[in-house]
Amino acid sequence: MILAIVTVAGVCAIAFAGRTRPLVAARRRRREAERALPDALDLLVLSIRAGLTSPQAIAELAVHAPESVRGAFASTVHRTERGQPFADALTALPEILGPGALALADLIATSDRYGLPLGPVLDQLTTEARDARRRLDQADARKLPVRLSFPLVTCTLPSFVLLAIAPAVVAALSSLGDTAW
Repeated sequence: MILAIVTVAGVCAIAFAGRTRPLVAARRRRREAERALPDALDLLVLSIRAGLTSPQAIAELAVHAPESVRGAFASTVHRTERGQPFADALTALPEILGPGALALADLIATSDRYGLPLGPVLDQLTTEARDARRRLDQADARKLPVRLSFPLVTCTLPSFVLLAIAPAVVAALSSLGDTAW
């Protein structure tokens, strides 16, 4: 009977892990992309200030951006090479990187369509992206004590019981004499 319960619980755990693994992996990739986006924006600002056009800067980011965001920029370059207009190909950024890249894609698309200068607006965008990353880091720092509580309790509590409470209990029982045992 107990073996059947353990088997059913094991099968349920495996099925649950199999269903949640892709969701956890997607969440992890999205979080890594959110953290790497400010660095990619800095590279974009440097490329544009160095004299590259927007399509050339995106092509450079497809090669030199952090690994977690490189695929989105490569997808944009791929769409452009296949004949899609550059402003329309930028829709790959929010599709892959999530809503955090929507402002970047809109800004570059508007600049490409209407010839607006990118420099000042990109500076503001990079500042906002750095602030967002700082908020994510602060949220992770606030979660750290909760994450550490389980290992702390499981490692510290048994040793505390063995070193502090067990000798007191043994001493109390031995003081009662031979009748206590």
